[in-house]
Amino acid sequence: MKIQFPELQGKSITHGEAMAESLKSVMALHLTEVEQSFVQDLSHISQAAIFSGGMTVDEVIYIKDNLYRCDYSYNWQIAWTCSGTKEAGRVKEKVRFTVGDNGDIEFKFLKLDA
Repeated sequence: MKIQFPELQGKSITHGEAMAESLKSVMALHLTEVEQSFVQDLSHISQAAIFSGGMTVDEVIYIKDNLYRCDYSYNWQIAWTCSGTKEAGRVKEKVRFTVGDNGDIEFKFLKLDA
């Protein structure tokens, strides 16, 4: 998934720890725009588990060159309608991404083939 955040367009990009902090702030501002793409397959919890909001960017880590990692988390829930009960929890995920010289960000989600 490739995305452009307005705050990064036309800016001079210097990669490193300081950029990681800036990226965390920018991603937090635009989280509602990308959250559906960030929600991964919840079938490891249950086939009935669904995303229930509360996504946060926990940390952005500089890895090397133009490569970063975003650690994020979000809530899930299961509503067992037959018994009238609910289960809920929080998932922690990670995604690597690159930042182009023009400020474009390309997320590299791990996709497992069934």
